[in-house]
Amino acid sequence: MQNSDSRSDPRTVSQVRSAISPHLLWALIFSALVNMLFLASPLYMMQLYGRVLDSRSIETLVALSVALLLALVAMAAADAARGRILVRAASRLEGRFAGVGPAGTTGHADRMTDLVTLRTFLAGSAATTLFDAPFTVLFLCVLFMLHPVLGLVATLGAAIILAAVTIARFLSRERDRRIQAGQSGLDDLSAVLDRDRGDLRALGAERGLTARLLGGLSETGGLRQQNGEQSASLGAFNRMVRMGAHSGALATGAVLTLNGELAPAAMLAAAILAGRALGPMESLPGALRQAGAARRALGRLASSGKDSTRLAAPSVAGEGAAVNLSRALVLPKGATRPALRGVSLDFAPGEVVSVTGSTGSGKSTLGRVIVGIEPLRGGQIRVAGEDPAGMDMPAGLIGWMPQDATLYPGTVAENIGRFCDVPQAEILAAAERAGAREAIERLPQGFATVVGAGGLDPSPGIRQPIALARALLGKPALVVLDQPTAHMDAAGEVATLNAIRALKEAGTTVIVISHKPVLAALADKILVLRDGAVELFEARETVIGAMRNQSLSSVSSSGKPAKTVTRPMEAVQ
Repeated sequence: MQNSDSRSDPRTVSQVRSAISPHLLWALIFSALVNMLFLASPLYMMQLYGRVLDSRSIETLVALSVALLLALVAMAAADAARGRILVRAASRLEGRFAGVGPAGTTGHADRMTDLVTLRTFLAGSAATTLFDAPFTVLFLCVLFMLHPVLGLVATLGAAIILAAVTIARFLSRERDRRIQAGQSGLDDLSAVLDRDRGDLRALGAERGLTARLLGGLSETGGLRQQNGEQSASLGAFNRMVRMGAHSGALATGAVLTLNGELAPAAMLAAAILAGRALGPMESLPGALRQAGAARRALGRLASSGKDSTRLAAPSVAGEGAAVNLSRALVLPKGATRPALRGVSLDFAPGEVVSVTGSTGSGKSTLGRVIVGIEPLRGGQIRVAGEDPAGMDMPAGLIGWMPQDATLYPGTVAENIGRFCDVPQAEILAAAERAGAREAIERLPQGFATVVGAGGLDPSPGIRQPIALARALLGKPALVVLDQPTAHMDAAGEVATLNAIRALKEAGTTVIVISHKPVLAALADKILVLRDGAVELFEARETVIGAMRNQSLSSVSSSGKPAKTVTRPMEAVQ
């Protein structure tokens, strides 16, 4: 989950404010109407005692009752209108952020959770409590108008409740922060246990990670228990103070009535007003907690809108796409050493480049940078003259086959078609170019076979040809393949080589990341990476010759074969 301290995009925040400000303004207006119309009830009581009982007039009682009924109907209508406006404000926010793709470390699941948090706050009782809370001052002023002592009694109760709420929030702030951080880690660990349960059991790590999960649950559960106990105590204390203030206003009114300073009707009205004044204060702690969660959720959503404006992928007709890197620097999250260090490269349109190097040399990172997945900390990357990370739907220009050939819930055809409205003929053509059509048609329902949750779980040897077909859909100008034959048999390797040969003949730029020498047979150039930097980048024959000479030099200097591992490109002629 994304941290709550992400910086919000000022432009997005301004757009959000302009979108919901009218709703909030109308909600405030209707809140004022609701609270002012509430005064009709104590006024009715005062008039009942002051006029009806003295005059014994049924007509006056009927008139006052009709007026009260109209006021209550108007109050209910205003309250309903306020609720509908806040629900519409929540829907407006959902519509505003629903079309913005996640950015940075924000995931779709996190965004859905944040949207639910916002809707729960705005459409629930917490928002109405916060709208009603300022009108406590209105009822306190009316009490002061009835008698200053009544106002002081109610104000004292409100001050005690407000002080208790402030102290409780201060005491729980650190616990809330620890709960949020702990829950984020528990969510990540739970996802790992659900996703890799079989592998973890085989590795013998399932029991240890499960114990860690239970330990984290126990820790966060203890913190939540402390918060819950504090909230229960605070709620009981606030109810006690509110009832005490209500009874105190009633007792004070009785004393004032006995002294002839207050009418009996005003005594009862004061008790009603004191209860209403302190009513929102009782619900204030929970409302403030929900408001804090909604504010953090809105901040995360606003920060995810920074990269929402993207350029259309450039059209490269009839040729491959040029790739240019200038002093590219990549520092993965949590790492202290760069994965790529000042890499500068130029791939000409239509070139086939084989990328090799030892494990951890930065090969896969380079591929992710080229397709716009891995952000740069320095330097720049251009594909067909544009930054791939800023493109909208770069798949129309770039075909990408990641090292982990993941298939997503849906049919095989939908996976190849990238879950877009793609003609069946294009899907079949992509599978044909990848040499995967025959293997796919052998599946239980062929291209209609459902994979993922509730469906077939294909072996890696089946997933890779499907992923290759997905990368070749639509004849992209640049194709980046990361370990495309890692799990394929000999027939799959031949099909992949044929696909690369066809791409080369069509003038497509191809970048192949692999340890296998056979995949370099069609390369125009070979790029060798070491520790995130370029060691060699020359024509295939030049690189192979340099490696052969280095190997022979090592053998002749020692008088016996070198103990170092032979580099994979040496076998390629």
